[in-house]
Amino acid sequence: MTDNQLLTFLLNALWQVPTIASAAWIASRMLRKGPAALAHVVWVTALAASVLLPLASVPHRSQIGTVEWTVSVPAADASTAQVLSPPIEPVSGAQQRVVPFSLNVARICWVAYMLFLIVRLFGVGRAWRHTIAIRRSANSAEAPRIVENVWRRCLDAFALQDVDLLWSSDVSSPVTVGMRRPAVILPEVLRDSTSEDVLTTAIGHELAHVARRDFTLSLLSELLHVPVSFHPAAWLIRKGINRSREIACDELVTGKLIEPQVYARSIVKIAQKMSGLREPGYSLGVFDGDILEERIHRLTSRVESNAKRARLLFAAGLSTLAICVLIASGLAVSARAQSGAQAELKLGIAASNQFDFKKAITHFEAAVRLEPAVATPKLYLAHALLNDYYQGQRRDTAALESARQQYLDALAHDPRSKPAMQGMIAIGMETKQLREAREWAEKLIQSDSNDKTAYYSAGVLDWAIVFPDFQQAKLAAGGRVEDYAIANPIVRQQMRDRHFKTVERGINMEMAAVALDPNYADAMAYLNLLLRLKAGLVDHPAEATSLIASADAWVGKALAAKKERLREQPTNPAQLDINGPAPGPPTPPPQPPPPPLPPKGA
Repeated sequence: MTDNQLLTFLLNALWQVPTIASAAWIASRMLRKGPAALAHVVWVTALAASVLLPLASVPHRSQIGTVEWTVSVPAADASTAQVLSPPIEPVSGAQQRVVPFSLNVARICWVAYMLFLIVRLFGVGRAWRHTIAIRRSANSAEAPRIVENVWRRCLDAFALQDVDLLWSSDVSSPVTVGMRRPAVILPEVLRDSTSEDVLTTAIGHELAHVARRDFTLSLLSELLHVPVSFHPAAWLIRKGINRSREIACDELVTGKLIEPQVYARSIVKIAQKMSGLREPGYSLGVFDGDILEERIHRLTSRVESNAKRARLLFAAGLSTLAICVLIASGLAVSARAQSGAQAELKLGIAASNQFDFKKAITHFEAAVRLEPAVATPKLYLAHALLNDYYQGQRRDTAALESARQQYLDALAHDPRSKPAMQGMIAIGMETKQLREAREWAEKLIQSDSNDKTAYYSAGVLDWAIVFPDFQQAKLAAGGRVEDYAIANPIVRQQMRDRHFKTVERGINMEMAAVALDPNYADAMAYLNLLLRLKAGLVDHPAEATSLIASADAWVGKALAAKKERLREQPTNPAQLDINGPAPGPPTPPPQPPPPPLPPKGA
């Protein structure tokens, strides 16, 4: 987990856990006269929500999409302007509420939380080892007849089988251990007990735990509690789980085996016989929860609850908890660790928004030096280098190579970085490394199958790979520049064998882009070019004529889509935002289309 992800989890847990705990407390109060088993469900649900809700606020890559973002870059001629359209990653609802932290604070929090988790997990392991030791120290000595009779009666009452009855001098009260093969361990002091009520209370309570599968649920709850156990509200939820579990077992025993008043007196007798407290572990005992007085009071003053009313209150309580969870999820915030590089990034972004890309490059280079292991400054630097390259009258290839290296470094940190892959495509197209650029386009499609620009770029590259070779072969065969087809059938066959699959693939890529965005004018324009290229490779005139007609239709659609886009285009282009992810590279200008066909009869 990165610094930002961990800070986001902890920051949201600080306020979401007490919110959930408060909702669970309200729900349990609504159920105070109902079955404790229902309150137990509420508290367990609250514990799960206390972990999952802050975890859900942590941003994941699968939640990141792509939108268009434009920057107007002044051209050499002041009367014109070149518009670059780099795709960037939008900021989600949680990311829009960003709480900044210094990098040192983030690292201290990360180290402190990791140490806390290690200590807590060590405690879990220690308690588990103690539980195993209790099980191994117990023996299956023959039980007195009265104990055996009570044991059989309790098993029948709960319809249980395959439960072991063991004895141990290492426990001070009855306990339950085990998941697949549960066991009830009685202290040796109860071997001499002649009170059937006391034995029924002790054994019945533990078998109630077995019937409810409380040992497994308790262990899972303890593990779930660990990530948020730094919060006092999480301990309140844990206490609510333990309390409601013990009262639910009391209700189960008094409903099947013994009268509540007798059960209460027996618990007091057992408490008087038991001396000392057992060491912590994950066994379940009759005195768990430290609420003996509350249990006695509940048993002696028990009021019969209405089942229908209890179910309604349970539904209302869960609804209250669910509403609080929904509200808390919508108010989640994101944390962002900031180092000294953040100031340089802000200065670089301010310069970029003023179209002073050389100054921006200086600041972004400083940010990269301050944070050499972070991908974001590298993406900003590469973007500024590309903008400066496209802006200059004399384009510096060294800037392209520097931008290429920054994108490769970013990909080394994150092989699925969409902005970096888009940058490699742009640079490959500009340096005529078309096949390498096509490979990056394929990787981008694999990374995000819903990115229309990835399909569009792949189709453009397929056309750019084939068209120069097609034109050269046409001219070498005696054709004219304005001819759309190669007249020589042998040369045409050679071109078809070499390039037909690539052209077909390019058409499929542009069709996929248009399927994702029915108003994607650029994809329509290149679909037109690819269809014309295919028409120049086929042998049958009727098929060629049909392809040309289809290409013409796409030209009309592209022009209509461009007009619509111009009407909807915002007057003020978006600016770089340091609180958002770094943008990708500008889209390079497409290669010029072939000249139009000559008029008929020419």
